[in-house]
Amino acid sequence: MKQTRLTVILLASVLLLPQLTFAVTERLDPVVADSLVQATDDPLEKADHYTDAWMDQQAIEVLEASGVRDAETLWRLARAHINLGENMTGKAALPLFEQALDEAQTAVDLDPENADAQQTLAIACGRVALFKGVFKSLGLVKRVHEAALKAVALNDSMQIALYVLGRTHKKLIEKPGILRGPLGIGWAKADSVAYYFEKALEVSEGNMIQCRVEYAEFLLDTAKDKTKARTMLEAALALPLRDEQDTKAKQRAEELMKEL
Repeated sequence: MKQTRLTVILLASVLLLPQLTFAVTERLDPVVADSLVQATDDPLEKADHYTDAWMDQQAIEVLEASGVRDAETLWRLARAHINLGENMTGKAALPLFEQALDEAQTAVDLDPENADAQQTLAIACGRVALFKGVFKSLGLVKRVHEAALKAVALNDSMQIALYVLGRTHKKLIEKPGILRGPLGIGWAKADSVAYYFEKALEVSEGNMIQCRVEYAEFLLDTAKDKTKARTMLEAALALPLRDEQDTKAKQRAEELMKEL
């Protein structure tokens, strides 16, 4: 029995290795993640496997135990702290987001040409801004925009950075255009919401539940396009979970479908 289970795990590991070179399409089984971690001595690879399996605390432990504080390590630490914070409620999340912001900023300072570090910085800034209030934290919002644009400029396949850009425009256009200019966010446009969401879905081959749900909200609230919104929601509900926050997004999708 043990031999059979081991064979299954090893086979799964071999099958998963090619796709892990890029990005997993759904959550990595924690058992498979453990087997992959045991197969490498590289703490960065170990952390990536743990992250793909939503084992964020283990990812942090591996990275911290390495004793390395370079850009590649720091943006991964920031990613793990963001993931942990997203699973918390209330004030407990803010210190994790702020720690992630410090780690991601240091990673960018060490290696400004690192697209992953720039993308993670954008996410961290966004999380802190959302926590404190977007329109009370416009300095952070501008950092989100700048870092996400740099990530995409460095690598046009940065699907999360594209999604973050779409989400940022979507939030900021809640303010009337006449007010956005004086606030220094005159660059926020409704047209950019659809553009960046479409690009994120193109790059991810449609495999972004949260992006689809946010896009559907925009289509319903702004474009009044119920047909396309329904298509987005149906696709989101059919996709496998990949990110830890996908479950919440699917719940929101179900609510929106009922409204339709």
